[in-house]
Amino acid sequence: MPIKPLKDSSLTQLLSRIENGRYGEIRSVTPLSPTSIEIRLSVQDTARGYDWIDIAFVINGVSDAKLVNDNVLRLLDMREGICAEMSPSRCGLAVGEYSGRLNESSLYVIGMSMGYKELPFSG
Repeated sequence: MPIKPLKDSSLTQLLSRIENGRYGEIRSVTPLSPTSIEIRLSVQDTARGYDWIDIAFVINGVSDAKLVNDNVLRLLDMREGICAEMSPSRCGLAVGEYSGRLNESSLYVIGMSMGYKELPFSG
């Protein structure tokens, strides 16, 4: 499945559609290359009657990140969901409500561009 690039408006629409991933689950964090990281989440999709789906965010041009070990992923609190930001010069994704301060989150990735792909639920 191809990666769909995100812009500020499409990111806002996607986050609204998945309600910022609140009460979802982080399935995996996978370094794809030294400057590319994929974060896969299981979330409820309001556009599909709240069915569960997986969304994989891919951040390219990574300049800063705080990652956690795979066995810690399921322990991360997802009550606040995720926070994602885009500007012309950078983008980022973090666990929790950390708008404007992504690097304070327990898990974050900051890079140059971001895309996503929708995947079947991995429950």
